[in-house]
Amino acid sequence: MRRTFLYGTLILSLLLFASFSYIVFKTFSKETFQAILSLKRKYLFLGLFLLFLYHTFDNVRLFILSRAVGIRYSFLYGYVMSLVNTFGATVTPAHLGGELASVYMLLRKREGIQRVMSVVTMKAVSGGVFFLVALPFLLTNYGSTTLKVLILLTLSSVLIYPLLRRSGSSLRRYWTYVKVFTYRRRRYLVFSLLASFSLYLTFLLFAPVLLLSFGKEVELGRVLGDQIALLYALFVSPTPGGSGVGEIGGLFVFESYLRPHELGLFVLIWRFLSQYLSALAGGLLFLLCLAKDLRR
Repeated sequence: MRRTFLYGTLILSLLLFASFSYIVFKTFSKETFQAILSLKRKYLFLGLFLLFLYHTFDNVRLFILSRAVGIRYSFLYGYVMSLVNTFGATVTPAHLGGELASVYMLLRKREGIQRVMSVVTMKAVSGGVFFLVALPFLLTNYGSTTLKVLILLTLSSVLIYPLLRRSGSSLRRYWTYVKVFTYRRRRYLVFSLLASFSLYLTFLLFAPVLLLSFGKEVELGRVLGDQIALLYALFVSPTPGGSGVGEIGGLFVFESYLRPHELGLFVLIWRFLSQYLSALAGGLLFLLCLAKDLRR
């Protein structure tokens, strides 16, 4: 796991440097720095509150599933897990490291592998159901923006997958330990589904809130619908955490909402707030947990 995360972190750093540099050189101008000063801070703080809600829903779904099989830990530890899981998801392809990080963090509580794997599997299932439900919205909202994002995802798959297939192979073993929830535990799965839906809807709300910080009028339904293709691309991207795909895809998705000198700034703030800030905090917490475990 340590090697997987280290390898993914190096690739992530390279992709972020390349994509951020592209955005800065392509979209930044003198007007961009004026736009920074004119941002409405109350909406930026609202974005931070959404980030707290995002991790709360993530915490709740894993907390519920853990209780279903008798795994006990504090709700505060659940927030630590959520941040560490975000770090794991950000440094691995298709966010698979989020599940690997969940396994590690739950095993730290001295729980059996079968119970831990059943919880992590149901967490993945609850997230997957959202994407199944959202599929009709993706198909009905199909247009030029969706096509651009899907083309970008395909190209990134061709270019990046050969570099990542070694790290991905170790993650596949995790399915060996799958244990399906019994009939008595279905109600826990229902509650975890509600938490998963709330989590992804919160993620989609980052963009409209940040558009308000730029002083834009927001049609909520339109902004949410336009992000569906990008959401799919981010969570199945072969690049770590959807890096590159999220930044360049964001330029396509949000170009109709912002002026050219605002677009790149918006995308960078959106990506930092919705993913990289949590990943940075999670990485530090992961190192602290790892150092503590190695001293034992």
